[in-house]
Amino acid sequence: MLVYPLGAGFFLFGHVTEGTLRTGIALIVAGEAIRCWANGYVGQSKVNQGGSGRLITAGPYAFVRHPLYLGTFLIGSGFAFIAGNFWIGLAAIACFVASYRAKMGEEEQLLREECGPEYSRYRVSVPSLIPSGSRYGQRWGSWSWGGILASKEWRTVSWLIIFVVLLYFWEETVQERKRFLDERFAFRLSLLILVLVITAADGVSHLTQFRLRKGAHPSPRS
Repeated sequence: MLVYPLGAGFFLFGHVTEGTLRTGIALIVAGEAIRCWANGYVGQSKVNQGGSGRLITAGPYAFVRHPLYLGTFLIGSGFAFIAGNFWIGLAAIACFVASYRAKMGEEEQLLREECGPEYSRYRVSVPSLIPSGSRYGQRWGSWSWGGILASKEWRTVSWLIIFVVLLYFWEETVQERKRFLDERFAFRLSLLILVLVITAADGVSHLTQFRLRKGAHPSPRS
């Protein structure tokens, strides 16, 4: 729910420039790359627990205990940087801490209960969010595209692309008051087509899943 007032503040008080847009996109790409790296290891898991019952300690989990949250933080920082407003950025950081601090604690408690001494050793050696530069010695787990598909991270990638393109249009047409049909028309048209294709594909995916669930649980006949 905290996203909605932040989004409103973004459009009311933010000022997007080409400089903030480029830097913000770099942070967003870095954050999403970390999320894809992590989801390739854990798939649908929301904690560092592999499907075989072993603790995932390879990949990004060898550097931080919560790489998914680190990636999310970088993505949020990217959007805050794009806004070009110090107070919006500060509010975004406060919202991140408020939203995820308790959640990270709950996940770690679950892992302590499930993995016992193994997780205790891991927790002592690996920082929570900010990498120290060293890598955990006892690494286990392997990356796969199946983890990306199972976690549906492709949807996150799709909507990040849509949001970034919309912010570009906001900066170009609303703030800079440039015409859509100027010298960058072909580039803007290609971005618009990309957004429409991604939106349509996501809609088809949702509709297909809805029909599959409905077919798996048919309504009883009267």
